[in-house]
Amino acid sequence: MAQYRFLQDAYVGTQYFQAGTTAATADVAGGTLPIGWKPPLCVDPLDTPAVNALFAAGPQTMPILIRQQWSAIPVSPPMTYWQQTPGSHWWRLTGLGASLPSIGA
Repeated sequence: MAQYRFLQDAYVGTQYFQAGTTAATADVAGGTLPIGWKPPLCVDPLDTPAVNALFAAGPQTMPILIRQQWSAIPVSPPMTYWQQTPGSHWWRLTGLGASLPSIGA
């Protein structure tokens, strides 16, 4: 199971997710995201499988605007995201992914 928090309103297939809501992959009961789903920039991984999926997707920069459009759920910044090492082509994850190795891009 991989669980994510949406940082902005998004569609995955035909399923709509409001900013601030959480969703899990379909390999657990009630999961609504496809198994093997590649996490985009607009989600914050909440568990180890989600962090591993974000790591496998490779370095990505965060969206400029993180906000809800249609819900009243407050959206805080992500805990885990890609950060470039200053002056280099190496990227590393912060937060839950801080123990993973850097990746050159």
